Amino acid sequence: MNRILYFASAVAACASLLASCEDKLPESKVFPYETSLISIKIVNAGADGNTVVEGVVDEDNKQVTFPKLDKDSPLSALKVEATVSDGAELTETTYDFSMEEGVSSKTTVIRVQNHKRYTDYFMTVKRRIPVFGADFENATEYKFLDASKLPGVPGASSRCADFDGEHVLIVRRTPPYVLKYSDLKEGKIDPHELDMTDVSGGTFAVNCGALANGHIYICSLSGSAVSPLKIYYYETPSSKPEVIGNFTNIPGADARHGDAISVNIDKNGNGYIFFGSNASKDIVRIKITNHKTASEPTVIASNPNATANTYVYRIDDTDKYLWSGLRLPVTLTDENVTPGGTSLALDDNILPKESVAARIFTFNGERYLMSCVAKYGGASQVTPSLNVYNLTKGANVEEAMENFKAAESHQSDYTAIIGGASGITAPGIATNYHIVKDSDGKDEKLIIFGYRMDTGFVISEFPIKKEEE
Repeated sequence: MNRILYFASAVAACASLLASCEDKLPESKVFPYETSLISIKIVNAGADGNTVVEGVVDEDNKQVTFPKLDKDSPLSALKVEATVSDGAELTETTYDFSMEEGVSSKTTVIRVQNHKRYTDYFMTVKRRIPVFGADFENATEYKFLDASKLPGVPGASSRCADFDGEHVLIVRRTPPYVLKYSDLKEGKIDPHELDMTDVSGGTFAVNCGALANGHIYICSLSGSAVSPLKIYYYETPSSKPEVIGNFTNIPGADARHGDAISVNIDKNGNGYIFFGSNASKDIVRIKITNHKTASEPTVIASNPNATANTYVYRIDDTDKYLWSGLRLPVTLTDENVTPGGTSLALDDNILPKESVAARIFTFNGERYLMSCVAKYGGASQVTPSLNVYNLTKGANVEEAMENFKAAESHQSDYTAIIGGASGITAPGIATNYHIVKDSDGKDEKLIIFGYRMDTGFVISEFPIKKEEE
């Protein structure tokens, strides 16, 4: 019995000793030194340097990401604040995320350290780069290329068309008519014929026309010096026509004008209308004032390569114009149609052959050139199409054209095939564009139009290009 009591006492004493020893054992030197990044934020983002941007920590992949920063943020010295494991800290709190032009993101390593232990995370910063221009990859197309469904389009009597965002104008030698764009978007063709009261005279009383600021201009064909070149004005598609110009025996002018028309009238109703002669000998320029006054017929020398397909269009609100013709390079010029030199002419090594009705315009901060390929005559092998090219690179139009000409690629940003099996035998090509603005007056949507006689037309819509997330 004494032996048993002794053994029990000894066991109890050892247990007590072990318990007291356990309390005095040293703590682990490994596991308590955690190095986790719990949260992080940039505290000096934005142009003012006081915007806080919260980051997202992917612990599994050791990655840190942030929403895109304002382009004016101080990227060379971004300051961060972080929540980390107890006893740990970031080895740095200011980072250089400077980026070269055109670069939108950068990744660097940040380190959380606790004594001799550390964990590295990959921190990525993206900057917000403004996006400009049209989103040509998300086009909405409305094609009306069955000429049989468009009154007057089959055959040579339809010489002209135009578009202003609200209406399509089809000019035929019988009464011209307009189509509402809203109807066309629903697939409906509902022609509204223009009033022909007192429309008479000329070799043909009606031969070409155009839209400008919601108004309509219709012109006769002058087939000789004594045949009147008459210009009719319509306030609206439902108005009666007003004769605003009646020209005969223009000194120095060739015999025939009115096969093609180029209307350049600003929002105040001022500008010029250009008529190339059928024999490409000259261009007659008519001054337009307050929409309704036509005066000062001026004869300007043309180019034999222009042919009757002569088009002269003003570039935005500048004093520059773009001149194009069937075998004439798309040429930068002015109101006097003065060629700007070979460096400012885009020949068929740059643009497709027979690119006519060329226009340059600006949309959402980018500059574009549009044109329509004609396919003129039975021997022509080109494909009738509406094309858009980017001419943004350059401080001005002259520089942009030179840069585009010198570039390795002249690929279009957008092409819509118009087609047409046979070659046309009259000028019958037309282009135009319309820009829709939002409530703040900013560009919201681009709409372009291309027409070919005896074939029909296409209208394409494009939203603005948006920043990728």
